[in-house]
Amino acid sequence: MITRTIPCLVMLAAVVLSAGCIDSSSDIPDTTQGTAVPSGTMTGQDADACSFDRLIGNTEVHLAIGDSCYFESHTPIDYLYDLRMHPYQQVMILDVPDTWITFHDAELLMQEIDSDEPAAPVVSPISSYWPFNQTSTVGNEALFLLEGYRTGKYPPALCSLYYFRPNKTDMRSWWNTYGKLGLIDEREAIRIVQNTYPELGAYPSDELPPRSIMTEKAPGGWYVSFIQEGSGLPILSARCYYVGNDRTVRLTGMVNQSIMVLPQDFSAQRCG
Repeated sequence: MITRTIPCLVMLAAVVLSAGCIDSSSDIPDTTQGTAVPSGTMTGQDADACSFDRLIGNTEVHLAIGDSCYFESHTPIDYLYDLRMHPYQQVMILDVPDTWITFHDAELLMQEIDSDEPAAPVVSPISSYWPFNQTSTVGNEALFLLEGYRTGKYPPALCSLYYFRPNKTDMRSWWNTYGKLGLIDEREAIRIVQNTYPELGAYPSDELPPRSIMTEKAPGGWYVSFIQEGSGLPILSARCYYVGNDRTVRLTGMVNQSIMVLPQDFSAQRCG
């Protein structure tokens, strides 16, 4: 399969803290970061950093990476419960610790995706959209967490409303085919390679010369090729990898010169 996208310029606006979606520079959160205090040693006012109230109450405090220890002491299911208990609040989150959402958490989250019970929406501090006077649902937030599990980053979008359009059918299909078996899907295989080799983050692209990604499923994982196409010549170069279900990556081949193979005839497994 060959994937291409047309890149677009993304402009991150200031967080909207007034009613509606009108920017207000006087309401932009303070970006000054405090001194980190080791978990378990916080007392008095500092203890608020570990509470759910920190995520919903004080929008004047900038939530920098690692600013809140809430996620060190609460599981995703605890967090989903707190979202359920505060449906008319907005929860501000920049990111959470790596591997915070585990396989066991994903199993439990799949049981919640049909829930229409109200829950708090989640928004990033860098989002230009602010969900005032809006509620989410437990099912939507469970899907938002599952998307974070699949992509390796939570939150996976700037807001769990507006920017996020979940598909329960697709999520169930992924879970039944890959997730509950502990297997990686095509999208995760590509992400693992790009995380390992950040210079491949420019793939795919329709800019000249075009860059594309080809994948082939294997019994134990995926073959993934990053191809730079030519103008007049089909392929200028290619880098090929194998990603196992254990999420390890190995280079399987490289093409460093032009080859007369059309992209659709290229084999990610043979690297040629």
